[in-house]
Amino acid sequence: MKFKENAKIALFKVLSDLIQSDGVVNQGEIDYLKHVATMVGITKSSMKKSESLSLSEATAILRNLGDAEKTAILCIIQQLSVSDDSLDPNESLLITALLLSIRICLPETNDINATLVSIPNLAFDTQDAVLYVEAEYNETINRLITKEHAAICKLLDKKERSFFFLPEVVRDMESKKTTFSNIIQYIAPSLSEEQLSVINNRLLQFTSVALSKEVFLNYLNVKGLNISKPAFFFKIQNKRSIHFQDFLILEINGDPLQSLQRFYKLNDSILKLGIQHLDTTEQSSLSRFMMLKNSLPKNELQYNGFHKIIIDTILKYYSSQGTGRLFVSSDGHLFLTDRNNIEIKMPSLCRALYILFLLHEEGIYLFELDDYKDELLAIYKNTSTYTDEKLLVKSVENAVDFVGITLNSNLSRIKKAISSVLGDEAALYLIQGAKADKKRIHLDRRLVIFEDKKSFG
Repeated sequence: MKFKENAKIALFKVLSDLIQSDGVVNQGEIDYLKHVATMVGITKSSMKKSESLSLSEATAILRNLGDAEKTAILCIIQQLSVSDDSLDPNESLLITALLLSIRICLPETNDINATLVSIPNLAFDTQDAVLYVEAEYNETINRLITKEHAAICKLLDKKERSFFFLPEVVRDMESKKTTFSNIIQYIAPSLSEEQLSVINNRLLQFTSVALSKEVFLNYLNVKGLNISKPAFFFKIQNKRSIHFQDFLILEINGDPLQSLQRFYKLNDSILKLGIQHLDTTEQSSLSRFMMLKNSLPKNELQYNGFHKIIIDTILKYYSSQGTGRLFVSSDGHLFLTDRNNIEIKMPSLCRALYILFLLHEEGIYLFELDDYKDELLAIYKNTSTYTDEKLLVKSVENAVDFVGITLNSNLSRIKKAISSVLGDEAALYLIQGAKADKKRIHLDRRLVIFEDKKSFG
């Protein structure tokens, strides 16, 4: 079976996150990951691109694959998870979330609907709490949860989780009103007496619907996320995640307690799952992904984010490369090759404008930028995820308008993005020039590596 390039990128993202989810990486996991990369054809370029994906974006790509590819992914994930001779509970939960979110159809997954979502790292952390969320008040589910509350809490407690059901929480806070009021004064001392009064008076009127809307639409700023059914919402403890926090939305299908029981029954047997009735050809195809026997010692490393800080610092201060190379992927993402492939993140229109200047080493007068409108549009179509032609054209017209505010705003964003990564060493990478002179990027073009220069016209 053959995976397309976007599926290879997504698969590597999933596997890379998986081996780091428990905070421990060992040689067995690395060896197996290298084996899969060889079998599937995952290149260095694919690996670099995977860093710009969130876990939910990766699973969305894999979700559209055929049954044969999904069967292979199930085998790969299971093999990788036992390549270190152990299965951490957080790792097990991540595997379950991945398989459900990719929609791998098995008898054990019937009636279990779950979606993995990745949310930009904000000051929001549910920690080990499982939240009940709903788009509109569901009397039946609320009544059942109230009835089964103790049993749900007991089940989750065994999994080292706590249950957050707003009516019960409010009831508990109301019964401990004096303590709660004292807590507020210490955790939020800037609140006025009027604000404290509003909290006390409105507490009993607060609903799960209001909380759900606040969590998803405002607090977490997740646009377009539709909670179609009442659900359990809990965090996936993924130590790999740097820019995002990963959560799972588990729909309540029928009885809330039974929905959780089905989910954890699947979670507890995740390594035993397998596709039944495979023919000889299918079995032969899957055998390529079976784990290689390794007689070497475990040789594991307790990996965490501090290791990356060490790597980046060494490359920044002691690199023999001098000025680092700039890698431009075929879809316009920018990576510093000699700095651990750090991505210079900026909006897609800013990336398109920056690439335009990279392609014109001689420089461009800003007042003549309108002459490059068609070329910029061609680049922008490649860097943007939007497909609306009118929207793309309008954005480019605003960007090349010398007297408008958009051009300077985009140039400022580009400068800020580069400077935030390179600091005092950003000069050669910036778009610069005297006020009435051409603006250009002074970086030696031998250090600029285009994955596919033709893709930019």
